[in-house]
Amino acid sequence: MRIEARQSLLLNIDMQDRLLSAIPEPARNAAIQNSGRLLAAAAALEIPRLATAQYPQGLGPIRDDLRENCPQTFAKTAFSCWRDAVIRDWLESYNTHPQVMITGVETHICVLQTALDLHHAGWRPVVVADACASRDSGKAESALSRLGQAGVTVAVAESVFYEWIGDAAHPQFRSLAPAWR
Repeated sequence: MRIEARQSLLLNIDMQDRLLSAIPEPARNAAIQNSGRLLAAAAALEIPRLATAQYPQGLGPIRDDLRENCPQTFAKTAFSCWRDAVIRDWLESYNTHPQVMITGVETHICVLQTALDLHHAGWRPVVVADACASRDSGKAESALSRLGQAGVTVAVAESVFYEWIGDAAHPQFRSLAPAWR
């Protein structure tokens, strides 16, 4: 499947400092940086974006630096975003955008369950591996393998960006590309 900006949504799952603090620094930093770059690109390209916060009363809000390019944040308690009625309604309001780019934490819990549920419901989720993380890298790798076996597309952030842009002649290429160097 080719990733197309006009068919895409970006779903940033549970990037809350309290959850991120339990993730080893290299994976945490990569997930934050790549999620941020994708959110900024999606904002510039007018791709619909949504962030979720797992039980924010106890785990706090999503990171401020990610919220700036994500106009909406929905609180949830379900591990799968698809199983939350408000989030599902938001997604369904964009049913002409069947490709759902998924970033966030934790790869083997909320990201995995959301992607599997979306795939089962007929969406085309794309889990952005280097914009996701888990406390344990082995669990993240296992989840990514399982997703691939289930038919869910797994990609990296830079690939998603360049597929969204599609051509060096794109009017926003010159302004957005430096973030990927």
